[in-house]
Amino acid sequence: MGKYIPSKSSWVAEQVELYESSLGAKGTTLKDTGLPVIIVTHRGRKTGAIRKIPLMKVVDGENYILVASMGGAPKHPG
Repeated sequence: MGKYIPSKSSWVAEQVELYESSLGAKGTTLKDTGLPVIIVTHRGRKTGAIRKIPLMKVVDGENYILVASMGGAPKHPG
């Protein structure tokens, strides 16, 4: 099992911490946009480290659509 490594981006790490420490009651929107988020946990392919990121969430029936868009920023998130 890999070790959890918080994001180097302070706002990402802070949002994940707020969301998880409040059991999902706080930190449910992307920064100040009001857009709903879900915290996605994934494992690094090379390091095996556990990472967590907030992604914009759109509900489509019973499914979630996750959007990596930097909150609608003009710059590509990759």
